[in-house]
Amino acid sequence: MILFFSLYLVVGYLLDFKYHSFSGDAVSRMANGFYVLYSRDPHLASVGFVWNPGTSIADLVPMLFYHLWTPLVTLMFAGSLVSALAMAGMIYQARCTFAEWGVSRLPRLVLVAFLGLNGMILYYGGNGMSEGLYLFTLVATARYLLRWMRDNDLGSLVYAAVALGACYIVRNEAVLPAMAGGMAVLAISYARRTGPRRARIWGGLTDLTIFELPVVVSFLGWATASYVITGQAFGQFSSIYGNSSQEKLAGHRNLHERVLTDVHAIAYLSPTLPILLTIAVYLAVRRRDVGILSPIAIVGGGLAFSLLAYLANSIQPFFRYFIPAVPLEILLVGSLFATAPAVIGAAIPHVPPPDRRRRTAIALGSLIGAATLLVPQAITTVQAMFNPNVGIEEVEFLGFIFHQHLTGPDKAAKSTFAVEQSIADFLVKMHLPESQVIVDNFSPCMPSVITVSPDPKLFVIPNDRDFQRRLDDPLTFGTHYILDAENTGVGALTAPNTTFPTLYATGGGFATNVHTFPAAGQCQAFKLFKVTRHPSQVNG
Repeated sequence: MILFFSLYLVVGYLLDFKYHSFSGDAVSRMANGFYVLYSRDPHLASVGFVWNPGTSIADLVPMLFYHLWTPLVTLMFAGSLVSALAMAGMIYQARCTFAEWGVSRLPRLVLVAFLGLNGMILYYGGNGMSEGLYLFTLVATARYLLRWMRDNDLGSLVYAAVALGACYIVRNEAVLPAMAGGMAVLAISYARRTGPRRARIWGGLTDLTIFELPVVVSFLGWATASYVITGQAFGQFSSIYGNSSQEKLAGHRNLHERVLTDVHAIAYLSPTLPILLTIAVYLAVRRRDVGILSPIAIVGGGLAFSLLAYLANSIQPFFRYFIPAVPLEILLVGSLFATAPAVIGAAIPHVPPPDRRRRTAIALGSLIGAATLLVPQAITTVQAMFNPNVGIEEVEFLGFIFHQHLTGPDKAAKSTFAVEQSIADFLVKMHLPESQVIVDNFSPCMPSVITVSPDPKLFVIPNDRDFQRRLDDPLTFGTHYILDAENTGVGALTAPNTTFPTLYATGGGFATNVHTFPAAGQCQAFKLFKVTRHPSQVNG
């Protein structure tokens, strides 16, 4: 899949070098990997425990060459490299799935083209976000699980299990595919065995254990490491930086609006999905092809997780959360052309291959059928990406690239990177020694300020083991400045503002404002304070 890798790399190059369009979440995930290697306190736990670390760990590999070519970090190209490779890997896994399912060459190429050129796949293949690795591990799990269903090959079950375990390290959404896939494994393993019922049950449970073990180890291992190091097993929900805290600030839509958001997401990403699902299941039943359970349980499980999570007010209505709908729809189309079904019980009678004329007619019919089913998806996905009511993030980061007349938000997004660079440049020109500026990198724009800075060791951040001690009493530890975010929105959740609620407004009685960075671009206002007294002297 070198062609698709090259294509996604070009997208990433344009976003990073030409347009400076950087998704905040992508920068944060790459920055977490950066802190492991290049912060003032480099250590593995700097990868952070609020979000799953898979993408940050993957970004570490190209960042090893940061000192040889700084744009890997300063222009976030390391993240783009990883997302391009992962998304191309997803395309490869889908192509192999079709080939192993017996889909003939022409419809297989059409399906791969529709998948690889889908607007959301193109964008998230180049922008450094976690969607590339998420879809790669998800589709790889579906591929090997389908192969196990067809061939009863233990190695394939192990591969599927390992891919699913890796999926959880990338995204929490792997939990529901693990549950749905486990049910399918248990049912199929039981059904294909003969002998006493007790032996069939134990055989099914054995296969279930093999399938679930890696994801369980990932789940428990990551929770245990998080608890031991931070005191919180599931920081995404319990940490002040986690999704739950942000959701409280963002507010909630009512149930009717949330249902409509879910419906609209599916309608835009995969408008023919309900029809396809019905046809695919009907044909699978006729052919006794249990393989259909693999994409439905695994890829569909990932989609279902996001749909349910939004209904439960656990996530924001970001269009990318529903991206598994794209490969799910295309895998279902592929199932319609499958000629190597996964059958339990008696084999399907062998049918002689058709003659050349009939093969040509079938190929053309397949081409027309696949295109008819997938053209709506290609059109509506792009429409949604530029609809501010649906593609919220996509409009934010692509609007200033494609809009002829820039809106206020377009201008803000376009200028953000320059604002971040100006903050970093100002601090570097102060010629401060190492460890002089305390800042919470949860603040908007701060991860980019730190990674674009030629002196990242200047900053004391929450990922450092001595952060809280230095924040509580900066002068005792030789730190003289605090860069504080405006005490509004997510800025109210930052450590300086929760530790010293009056710091931003008055200096808290122990610090003096030496410079104010006004709100600009998508960055909120910041104040740089010089610490003049011990905070304990003020409190005492």
